[in-house]
Amino acid sequence: MIPIFEQGHQQGLGHGYDSFLRRFINICEIHLKDGRAKSFAFILYDFHDEQIRDILKSQAGFTKLDRLSGSELSVFYIHSDNKELVTAFNEIFVGAFEIENTAELPCVLFFKMNDGDVEDLQIIELEQTNKMFAFQELYSTVESYLKDSKNLPVPERNKPTKFIGKVKKTTVDELIKWVIGQGLEKVKDIY
Repeated sequence: MIPIFEQGHQQGLGHGYDSFLRRFINICEIHLKDGRAKSFAFILYDFHDEQIRDILKSQAGFTKLDRLSGSELSVFYIHSDNKELVTAFNEIFVGAFEIENTAELPCVLFFKMNDGDVEDLQIIELEQTNKMFAFQELYSTVESYLKDSKNLPVPERNKPTKFIGKVKKTTVDELIKWVIGQGLEKVKDIY
């Protein structure tokens, strides 16, 4: 679990918003090279999705999700109380991955990077509004993705999660241009 903070680093964990946008691809490549991850995910949520915000702010929720993702999956999410920043973060990555009108927020966007390409993009919508059930849904979503990526049996769920499927392959160069261009433009609008 890797939080993206509005300003700078927080206690050695996570990234500042501006530096993350500039270094996003490099961060992913370092995680792959160092064996910290084999794939990546973004938790995208609307500012009004209080259950997701509360889960990600909770030490217990963060710790359980962090342990689950381990060295298999690097999970990025925005950690801010600034509504405009949360909205901008979502817009940047929804646009960068060209998934507008593909899924509703909140959702988890999973992907892999291979030889300069983003591939195996999967979007899983989160539907629970009750905080307790929302945590279980998020946890099960990550757990299912990890098991599926290892070709292990996927656990039963209380409610089926919607796998949107693969979206077109995106080159890292295109992704970098989009993230930096859009991200810096959005930051100017916010500040």
